[in-house]
Amino acid sequence: MEYKIPKIQIPEALKETLNKSENIINELNEKRDAGLNQNLDKKIKQRLLIQSVWHSNAIEGNQLTLRETEIILNGMEINERPLKDEIEAQSLSNATEYLYKLIAGDEPLTKRTLLELHGLILANIPGMQAGQFRNEDVQIKHASHTPPSFLTVESHIGDMFKWMNRNAHKHSPLEMASILHHWLTWIHPFGDGNGRAARLFLNFFLLQKGYPEIIVKISDRDNYYDALIAADNGDIVKLIELFSQKISETIDFYEQMINEEDRRKEWGKMYEKSTEEQAQKEYEKINKQIRYGYEVWKSQIHTFLTIFEENLAIIDDLIPEIEITPKKYDIISFDQYLDILEGRKVTNTWCLFLNMFNHKTKNRINIIFYFSDFTAPSKKRLALSDFGKQIQSISGKKERSNHYVKLYISARKEFKECKLKDEIDLVNVGTWDDQLSFGTKDRSKNGYRIKTETGNPEEVVRHFIDQILNHYLDINI
Repeated sequence: MEYKIPKIQIPEALKETLNKSENIINELNEKRDAGLNQNLDKKIKQRLLIQSVWHSNAIEGNQLTLRETEIILNGMEINERPLKDEIEAQSLSNATEYLYKLIAGDEPLTKRTLLELHGLILANIPGMQAGQFRNEDVQIKHASHTPPSFLTVESHIGDMFKWMNRNAHKHSPLEMASILHHWLTWIHPFGDGNGRAARLFLNFFLLQKGYPEIIVKISDRDNYYDALIAADNGDIVKLIELFSQKISETIDFYEQMINEEDRRKEWGKMYEKSTEEQAQKEYEKINKQIRYGYEVWKSQIHTFLTIFEENLAIIDDLIPEIEITPKKYDIISFDQYLDILEGRKVTNTWCLFLNMFNHKTKNRINIIFYFSDFTAPSKKRLALSDFGKQIQSISGKKERSNHYVKLYISARKEFKECKLKDEIDLVNVGTWDDQLSFGTKDRSKNGYRIKTETGNPEEVVRHFIDQILNHYLDINI
């Protein structure tokens, strides 16, 4: 029984995502190499550590909450939870911090370091074979794959490291990491702690290659297990795609933390003569006002997306020659929303990706919905300190900032992003007076200009779909 190296056939869309991620990672590493603020660097690592420990343990059934995990890692005790859960949290934290030390010391990834990490993961848990390969055969619950005999575990581990050292130049770091992670879960080398060890091993490899660490969340558990099962059957692409998404989330976190640090510095400059307490209160007051505007905006964007997806489903059912494959992303967070308003760098802003194909004509188009800023003409961009005076307040006073976050639409042909055809009227989606608003092309004069209107969302959506079908897929009604 030998591990079969999966054949990797990356879809073009995923290739583009991976290439984009490489460029973003390089930019992030340049910032980190230039030197982050020491306190910021410590804060980022601590938050990632808490998230990583909690999610990885939760996947394996640990009952601690995120807050309880944070309390334990800060040196306090939780009496209401089983002692085993507390020990698991502290032990995995110790193993993760040891991993950081190994990275800092440029230690190679070997059988010895794998056993050391596993030993720390199960440290102080009675009855566990910490830091040792299993001494009996096992069966994985709810899985068709049966791990190899315990007599061959060490041999399989040796084969894995040999392959890793010989083939690193043949695959991208993320492809290699995905194969090695699956290979280790396939061997299932330990009596317990295999998942946690495999995820630490995954991050060890990625961090060595200059990639940010991956946090597989409890909400990802079903997709994660499905991807591992697919890899058992020779298809590793789902695992690569999942890990690519997780890397994007870590990059987003870094960007948000760096941008927030910059924002606080800018804010502090305005209050150098004020007390720190006064400055903080004012900051939180304005932050609360902007958050209200974000929640209204987010709700309206969600409404638009729901209407759009419902109408799209009707077309998918009624026109058999049309195939529509959507890929949905989360609506940007409040921090990302604020970063866009202030003109800061926000990398991952896709909201919806549609692959639309006409089987009769062979016409294909990708439609991308993404978030970006809209700035009123001839206006200076505002910093956070200015928003408090100009946004629409909770009381309803209509004072506005001159910046908005809108949902824009673009197309992609032959894997290159481009503007929509001039015949398409809808340009962007946003809010105005707490209502959905639409930037559309006004063709009443020669050429056109963009106007903002608050028309019937259902009609706007259907008109947009009609135009996409007509001008891109040759469907004429």
